[in-house]
Amino acid sequence: MKFILSMRKHLRVKYFTSLWSKNVSIIGKPIINQPLLIKGEGKIIFEANVNIGYNNSQEFLSTYAYFDLRGKNSLISIGEGVYLNNNTCLTADEASIHIGRNTVAGVNLSVQTSDGHSINPTKRFAGNFPRLSVTIGENVFIGDNVIILKGVNIGKNTVIGAGSVVTSSIPENVMAAGNPCKVIRPLS
Repeated sequence: MKFILSMRKHLRVKYFTSLWSKNVSIIGKPIINQPLLIKGEGKIIFEANVNIGYNNSQEFLSTYAYFDLRGKNSLISIGEGVYLNNNTCLTADEASIHIGRNTVAGVNLSVQTSDGHSINPTKRFAGNFPRLSVTIGENVFIGDNVIILKGVNIGKNTVIGAGSVVTSSIPENVMAAGNPCKVIRPLS
């Protein structure tokens, strides 16, 4: 028990660094609370006070954040005051991911701008598949274990419930959840 308490104390003061590919242009400096691996080529913009990972949350010691930029035209833009919890995976495949300021996301967030392969089995490895940007508005709250797929726009102030798979755009100022994610009610 003493070892665990000692380790917890140590983790509070330890700051992790990130590893990234030399082909990625990085503007800004996030607060790294969990290891962050950045891979590929393209551009990442971090505005002020962006937090990656959270040491008082699940999966802190067993996962890392992963940002994958697949192509020179790939862009990940994260607004001021955004908190991305542990095990966040952002994959910008020749498209962009924009996360608006003051957005908060729970553990295991996955955002994808493509399917990665064609859904046609005869063209699966041909590399010809849709790539569509994703935009998450300001002040959005995203629960744990959420997947956001290509072409989705989430409006400002919206809440996305835990476990949701967001396959189509969600308007602003609503609560939405499910698989596929649907609007449940307006926020009051």
